[in-house]
Amino acid sequence: MRALDGAGLDQPGELNGYPGPYHDFNGITSKFGAHFILRVDRILMKKKYSDAIINGVRSKDFPPLPVDYGYRDSKNFWFHRKRRMRAELLQMRQASLASVRYAADRADDKVKFTDEALKTILNVPRVFLPLVLKGCVDWAKENNVELITEEHMKIINDKRSKEKNRK
Repeated sequence: MRALDGAGLDQPGELNGYPGPYHDFNGITSKFGAHFILRVDRILMKKKYSDAIINGVRSKDFPPLPVDYGYRDSKNFWFHRKRRMRAELLQMRQASLASVRYAADRADDKVKFTDEALKTILNVPRVFLPLVLKGCVDWAKENNVELITEEHMKIINDKRSKEKNRK
């Protein structure tokens, strides 16, 4: 990405090192070093592997390549020692209602959640919680709802399930 940090002005071909000033994170970052940020527009992969990412990973869905650092999805940590990937079940920690309430209160200043509504999303992984709450707030604003209840959460989940099945 040439536009970031002025990396478009860097010229290649200095065998004796580049004189300063250097960039902070993109382009020539030291006398003999450079870091370049690459924007990826598309990743081409076999349908079998993309379906595995979307629908859930099984051992036979991994491509035949060595993985020595592992791969983590929401349920398992996958690694291998020899030929086939092996799943190690992660410990599932349920978030406390207070922590989900804290995130929900920060999601929007007008739309609020009942405790019963928040209990339906206790099992959502922490990294996805803001996205889930934002989706609920967007739905509430579309439908002129200021207090989201458990019944509203069921409607939102049904809508999401229908959208997911359509894909």
